[in-house]
Amino acid sequence: MAGAGSRRRISSKDLAYAFAAGATPVVTVESGELLTVETCDAYSGLFDEGLDIDEYLRRRAGTPLNPVTGPIAIEGSEPGDAFAVEIQAIRLAPTGYVAATPGTGLLGDIAVEPDVSAFHVRGESLWMDGDIELPLRAMIGTIGLAPSEGEIRSLELGYHGGNLDFAEITASTTLYLPVQAPGGLLALGDVHASMGLCEAHSGVNISAEVDLRIELLKGMEWTRPWFETAREIMTIGVATKLTDALQEAAAAMEHELVRRLEITSTRARMLTGSTVDLRLGQGGGYGVNVSAYAAFPKASLPP
Repeated sequence: MAGAGSRRRISSKDLAYAFAAGATPVVTVESGELLTVETCDAYSGLFDEGLDIDEYLRRRAGTPLNPVTGPIAIEGSEPGDAFAVEIQAIRLAPTGYVAATPGTGLLGDIAVEPDVSAFHVRGESLWMDGDIELPLRAMIGTIGLAPSEGEIRSLELGYHGGNLDFAEITASTTLYLPVQAPGGLLALGDVHASMGLCEAHSGVNISAEVDLRIELLKGMEWTRPWFETAREIMTIGVATKLTDALQEAAAAMEHELVRRLEITSTRARMLTGSTVDLRLGQGGGYGVNVSAYAAFPKASLPP
């Protein structure tokens, strides 16, 4: 066990490419331990600034995608429990990148000239091509627990978590993830230095260090992840079509509002239209499911 106030470091050498029920954890921790998790970018660190697009595409063709660091088990966790994963800080590597490649993302059917560009982290800004200054919006694209059986590729997403690509999975957010396999088996990666409120093409791929605190919540019996920030609670939807993902996220929020506010489904439906924000995560064009989430202000909930 790490000493009081200290952090256990988990190296990015411990990479996986799937969330798997039978995986051997790289570490087993106690509830409440502080961790620093090193992550590798979504293309396994293949990029360097000397690459032209042709060489980049050659390397990418033989490179596994979307590595996650882990899995991490919590002692005593079992199906029916949940993890509360508090993201405390995200520290970025100096350089990230984006590649515009054929057939990729929401706009993949609209042709553009392929290219790859570095994005540099300088202070609180992100710079493209050395002269376009952008805000840093560091977030975690892929995070989740193992399914109840078998394995799910880390490129995919579902109600175990995975490649959700929600911009609000960032520092100061807490995720609540249902445990489906003994130990829980948390893994994370695919950090972006910036990503819009929908991954329509690609966020800025970058390696990072993530500070976490993971707490075991016994006997919660949740079936889906949800998350919260200082201002909002958020429910999620995952489906093959964006309209279906939005519907699932909204329906999950209506259920939460009925439960938390002790109101009728009709009153909750009124709040869904008047107050709930619907946002997109994984936008499509990657051959995997898409995701959406619904957000409601915590100030309107009982303490």
